[in-house]
Amino acid sequence: MDENEDKAWWRPESSHGYAHLLSAGRSQWYLCAAMCVTLTLSLSLLILMPSRFGSVDRKLSDLERSVSNLTESVSLHLSKLHEKVGILEMKLSDLKRSVLNMTERVSFHSSKVPKRVGCPDGWSLHNSSCYFFSAYQASWYTARDSCRSMDATLLILTNEEEWGFVNRMSVGRSFWLGLSDERTGEWEWVNGSPYIMDQSKWKPGQPDNWTGHSIGGTAHISSSGKLNDNHCTTAYTFICKARPASN
Repeated sequence: MDENEDKAWWRPESSHGYAHLLSAGRSQWYLCAAMCVTLTLSLSLLILMPSRFGSVDRKLSDLERSVSNLTESVSLHLSKLHEKVGILEMKLSDLKRSVLNMTERVSFHSSKVPKRVGCPDGWSLHNSSCYFFSAYQASWYTARDSCRSMDATLLILTNEEEWGFVNRMSVGRSFWLGLSDERTGEWEWVNGSPYIMDQSKWKPGQPDNWTGHSIGGTAHISSSGKLNDNHCTTAYTFICKARPASN
C-alpha cells in the first residue's frame, strides 16, 4: 500500500462509514435481545397459565361444595320447622277443644246459679222498691221512656214514708216524677191511676199550668222539696222506680 492509499483509509469520509456499520450492528443486537425477552415471557406465561387455571377450578369446586352443603342445611332446617309447625297446630287444636269444653261447663254451671236478688248497680233499695236518680237531664217524655227502657216507671209516690225518702234523696235538686195532667186535664200518675190532690205537697200557688197556660203540665219535685208543674219539654233530672229482681 502506498502512502496515498494509506492516507485515503484514514480520510474523514472513511471514518463515517465505519460508524454507520457500528450503529447497524448495535440495532440488530437490540432487536435480537428484545426477541429473546419476548420469547422468554411467552414461555413463562405458557408454563404459569395451567397452574392459575387449575387454582380457579379448585376455588369453583370448593364454592360448589359450600353451596351444596348450605342447601342441604337449609333443607334440613326447613324440614324441622315444618315438623314444629305441625306440632303447634295440633296443640292449638287441642287448646281450642279445651276452651270449648270449658265454655260449655261454665255455661252449664252459670245456669245453676240463682239470679241476683236486689237492685241493679247504681240503684237504691228502699222498702222493697228500687230507685234510680238520674245524673243527666231530659224532657218529661224522654225521662218516662228512659225509665220504661229499664223495666221501670217514672216515679209514682204511694205513701208519706216514700215521700220522705225521696225528699231526703233529692234535696237541693229538681227531678221529674210520673205525674201529669196533659192526657185528661186532671192530674194522674203515669200508670193511669188518679192523683189525690194534697196542696201541702205543692209550692205556694201551684199547680198553675206552668204560669197560667191552659195546655196542661207535668210535675217535678223542685229543689225546695215541693211539687211544681212545668212544660214537658223542660229538662230536669228524673227518678225511676222498679221492683227488685227476684228468683
